[in-house]
Amino acid sequence: MTSPKSFSPEIDPWSSDLPADQAKLFKEFGLEEISPAMRKRFESSHLFRKRIVLAHRDLIPWIKAADEKKPVAIMSGIKPSGEFHLGSKQTAEEIVFFQQAFGAKVYYCIADLEAQVDNGLTLEESRQNAIGNVADLLALGLDADNAYIYRQSREPRVTSTAYRLSRRVTPKMLEAIYGEKPISLYMAVLVQMGDIMLPQAEDFGGPKHVLVPVGLDQDPHIRLCRDLAFKEKLVLPSATYHKFIKNLKGEAKMSKRDPDAMIWLSEDLDSVRRKFMRALTGGRATAEEQRRIGGDIANCVAYDIFGTHFEHDEKKLAKRYDDCTSGKILCGECKTQMAEQMLDWLKKHQEKRARFMKKAESIIAKQD
Repeated sequence: MTSPKSFSPEIDPWSSDLPADQAKLFKEFGLEEISPAMRKRFESSHLFRKRIVLAHRDLIPWIKAADEKKPVAIMSGIKPSGEFHLGSKQTAEEIVFFQQAFGAKVYYCIADLEAQVDNGLTLEESRQNAIGNVADLLALGLDADNAYIYRQSREPRVTSTAYRLSRRVTPKMLEAIYGEKPISLYMAVLVQMGDIMLPQAEDFGGPKHVLVPVGLDQDPHIRLCRDLAFKEKLVLPSATYHKFIKNLKGEAKMSKRDPDAMIWLSEDLDSVRRKFMRALTGGRATAEEQRRIGGDIANCVAYDIFGTHFEHDEKKLAKRYDDCTSGKILCGECKTQMAEQMLDWLKKHQEKRARFMKKAESIIAKQD
């Protein structure tokens, strides 16, 4: 097992910036593309069918273990610095897909210690946010009976593992991977290593294959954890990587750091409509020009968000693409149509979310 590669300024887990060249990341860090055979097997998931999940590390051994009915796990979580947004939804849907497809147990971390050092939130503030986060997760289909949902600050196995792992790293090693960061973020990294290794704890049955669905920007964590897992004589964690979704302004990845440029799943529907109607499009300078040469849909953030999250019928999506690029439809009309479908989904999700709030509160209260 080789040591993690050096820091690249293009891939920073704490930044909202978009990498200039995602293809370069594949080559530089050795990610494997999702094969056609794998896409065909998982075609029931729009995330694989529509190439939203782009790459993986060691997904094949995880699948093989699951097919052989060996215990496998999915590890994920959320920093409870606010409500679920579309980026959170994307990861949650992947978790739910693998849980349903393979019966894998989900380990879901409420990263309140990271929220404390990175966002300045108290543990109580994170606890309140976590209730809504878990309600969203349940509304998106997670089976809580086959999951372990916990708060970092209340899980001693995670923090004790972080302390143990600290013997295997140096400040220079962390700086080489992440660049120069505050010590608090380096500590958060070690705690996250404890999270990823938690499913392999003896209390949970010992070593097993663990899958961690992440965005491309989180790969430094995966590379470090695989190196440390090798040294700890554990099974190296597997990972899948999904593409970045731009925020409504098209200038960064969707992040809680810019509330006006993102959509929350619990947001007032009128607010969502206003935001979406202001979203960046590929519209031309004039209506006449757009009718003549069509819209520049490759740069349309509204279409990208809609196609990723709210329209999974490829034929309907292809028609919208053709209508735009042929000049048959203008941006205002197109966004109005997309907004109605998006708002219909959000309304139904919010109703389900409300029904799960009490259950979410009871899950969080278990660790009080």
